[in-house]
Amino acid sequence: MAKVSTEIKERWGSVLQQRREATGMTQETLGRALGVKGTAVSNLERGRTTPARDVLASLDEALETGDELTRLWDDLVKEGKVPWLGQMEELEKKAASILEFHPFLVPSLLQTEAYATAVMRAVTPWEPTAKTEASVGERIARGERFQSADTPVMMVVIGRAVLTEPIDRGPVMREQLEHVHALAKRERITLQITEEPRHPGLVGPFKILDPPPERELVYAESAYKGQFVHDPDAVGEFKLRFHRLQAAAMPPSRSLRLVEETIEGFGHE
Repeated sequence: MAKVSTEIKERWGSVLQQRREATGMTQETLGRALGVKGTAVSNLERGRTTPARDVLASLDEALETGDELTRLWDDLVKEGKVPWLGQMEELEKKAASILEFHPFLVPSLLQTEAYATAVMRAVTPWEPTAKTEASVGERIARGERFQSADTPVMMVVIGRAVLTEPIDRGPVMREQLEHVHALAKRERITLQITEEPRHPGLVGPFKILDPPPERELVYAESAYKGQFVHDPDAVGEFKLRFHRLQAAAMPPSRSLRLVEETIEGFGHE
């Protein structure tokens, strides 16, 4: 059997845990149904072990998930760990600073589970629910690591469209804005919002990372897949673009007030 990355096993294991807990079964109960100890189920859920083909089928049968867990495993192994995601996780951990701009979404490191789920389902509505849940789980884990740490410093500029054209006008968006507001209020991030529709960020979303002792680099998003940019001249241009965005955006204090006003508006609808 080809070696499967720990990231894939952990991603699949998190979905297994969700499905088990949804049935009310303990690890020991599920283990008995499979003819193994509860610790074996725990190891699967934590990504410590690789599920055999017969175990995948037995899990689907015991949890009454059709062939969902089997299909998810096959999809993840076939797809493999998205290369940029693994690299991004390491860069985020090492970075001294992150400068990020997004014109119409809250950056992924700052997203709540409900918001991330809504975004992913809107972008790829054909994707199996289990796969979406696994992707959301990875994103939230990255965010929690960032939010609980003291570094990197993160400066964020978002488009005003995040507030004026939200993906939701109810509890999902309210929770998301309250979360971002709390992070900015305790100065974990510096938040600014664009003021005018014409600005240097019209090229699309990007983030600049500074992972010493390596050189700064840029991650630029696209509809197909993201791209890392290492060329010093191109990185310099993106830095200039970001600083121009900061200069043209509302100052942090005013940006926070706008977020507060938007939250209050949702509360009255």
